[in-house]
Amino acid sequence: MDRDALQQKAAERLKLNKRLVCMWATGTGKSGVVLKFLKENPTYRTLILVPETNNIENWIGEFDKFGVSMLNVEVICYASLHKYINSQWDLLVIDEAPHSNTALKIEQPSTVSAEYVLALGAVISEEELLTLERLYGKFVIWRIGLEMAIKNGILPPPTIKVLHMNLDDTKKKFRLDGMAYTAKGMYDVLHSRVSAAVNEFNLRATQQNKMKMQRAGLMRKRFLGARKDEAIKTVCNRLDLSNKRYLCFCASIKQAEALGKDHAFTSKTPKSMALLEKFNNHQIDSLFVVGKLIEGQSLVDIHCGVIGQLGNSNRITVQELGRVFRSEHPVVYVPVFDNTKDEGFLYTVTNNIPAEYIKHYKF
Repeated sequence: MDRDALQQKAAERLKLNKRLVCMWATGTGKSGVVLKFLKENPTYRTLILVPETNNIENWIGEFDKFGVSMLNVEVICYASLHKYINSQWDLLVIDEAPHSNTALKIEQPSTVSAEYVLALGAVISEEELLTLERLYGKFVIWRIGLEMAIKNGILPPPTIKVLHMNLDDTKKKFRLDGMAYTAKGMYDVLHSRVSAAVNEFNLRATQQNKMKMQRAGLMRKRFLGARKDEAIKTVCNRLDLSNKRYLCFCASIKQAEALGKDHAFTSKTPKSMALLEKFNNHQIDSLFVVGKLIEGQSLVDIHCGVIGQLGNSNRITVQELGRVFRSEHPVVYVPVFDNTKDEGFLYTVTNNIPAEYIKHYKF
């Protein structure tokens, strides 16, 4: 089944069941379900909820691109729901539904009623689904993960290149608490601190211990990410020389700015939407990203991706991969430090992609 047929079938299922969750991988065209539905029901009053203002522009662009009228459509942020108390709609669309778990609880959307409710998201937790069902009743849940989308031809077969590296254990270039360490030695200390913090939290699950555990994990994660600078730079230079358009997902704002210069797209980027427009207009061919492109952004003609930061969030990895998988022959580079927590975090990639598309290289 191609993407167009999939969207049409989902629109028909929404019409039949009135409550539908499309938990589809990024890149499968979830917004197309809304457009198909409204093309057949153009008089339906529709409210689309989105996380951020830039998502509003994306939706307007989708309606315009496919020639679907917005005469009876409003697109608003979750934060504006309080202005719509006791409003009634034919169709309510909850876009990027993972945001809804907190936003919907706070903004009391139960005062917004609709005959049809459609929730969209790549990865939606059980808790988030329970919130939706508490507010709007039983949903039909349709899941399409990355692996299923690839195997069924909805997304193209990718090439995942895992670049295996080792932390240096010869030069003591790092200092912590008055001690000098090699990169491997420094990692070992940070890793032991994470283990100790986890044990302490398991013994006493206080908010203070939770924050201590999270800080320790973040320090280890950022240390590994920062050590990948040279590998990322090498890969990106090769992509630049090959005239490839790519996204590089960085470990920190500092890394994105250092490697991407004026192509850094972060929460600190001035006029970030103008930079995104330059990318979509082919004025630039790369973006160095920290978080901002994970959800809700419309991007065009991406050939490759570089995942410079691995973590334990399956949701984030799925969305990063999905951004790149809209290419005809997507290639994703994943630098990994062997014998570190990276090996465990790599599971968020390998768990979502059929093994035949994953290649391993010594780097």
